[in-house]
Amino acid sequence: MRTLKRVKRRAISVLMTGALVAAMLTGCGSSSDAGSSSGAGSSSEAGGTTDLSKVELTVGTSGTYAPFSYFKEDGKTLQGFDVELLKALQDKLGFKIKNDTIQDMDYGPLTTSLTQGQIDLGAAALCATDERKEVMNFSDIYYDAGIIVAVGKDNNDIKSVDDLTDGKYKVAVQTGTIAYEYATSKLPEKCLQSFDSQALAYKAVEGGQADATIYDAPGTSYSIKTGEVKLKIVGDEFYNGQAPYALAFSFDVCKKYPDIIEQFNQAIKELQDDGTIDKLKKDWCE
Repeated sequence: MRTLKRVKRRAISVLMTGALVAAMLTGCGSSSDAGSSSGAGSSSEAGGTTDLSKVELTVGTSGTYAPFSYFKEDGKTLQGFDVELLKALQDKLGFKIKNDTIQDMDYGPLTTSLTQGQIDLGAAALCATDERKEVMNFSDIYYDAGIIVAVGKDNNDIKSVDDLTDGKYKVAVQTGTIAYEYATSKLPEKCLQSFDSQALAYKAVEGGQADATIYDAPGTSYSIKTGEVKLKIVGDEFYNGQAPYALAFSFDVCKKYPDIIEQFNQAIKELQDDGTIDKLKKDWCE
């Protein structure tokens, strides 16, 4: 009788344990599906290749950084290097952008949305830093942005960044940028003027409060080309490799489609090999 009771107790225990495990697994599955904003599509979880033509991705950018992603004069239509790159990748891979709309947001909310899986893909000249790699995944680099020196149009004394190393000239830099990182590590502290925005740094040089500014090459080149900034670039681009732009993917979408980055990397390589990315650089960044 005792033996029969033990068997019954063990059977009940096994059934309860099995039910608990099943509930936990179901919870994980639901959580994963809810956390990713991707639409229905074929998944490679079973070991096959994801058919991205059946996948819908929620895509975000920050329309404040010309020439990579910014608005036309109508204030509604996004344009730029990253926007055209996404179109070229769509042609290669066939994925759809949810509601045919790239969501625009500031950089802070953009990175938070990627971290929380609220958007699947971020294309906004995002630097693939070690810190960001802890909370999101990145594609291969598609643009290596160096930095440059810009001075007043009548300034013929400063010819390159080498002329700034002795601290003779005042240099305006935006805090929190790669240029600021370079300036604080390579130039004398006494010559630096820090600003919250690069627009203010440009204005300091234009107004004569500073002799030069250091900032990323594509952004400065574009601002000068459009006449928004009335300065000139001197010397060559430098500090390359410190601002590698890449596409960012949420952990959720990578879990749902484990080979998505591999497919995007292959497409990026093809766009590099066939000259598409070089043409985008020429059209938007030179």
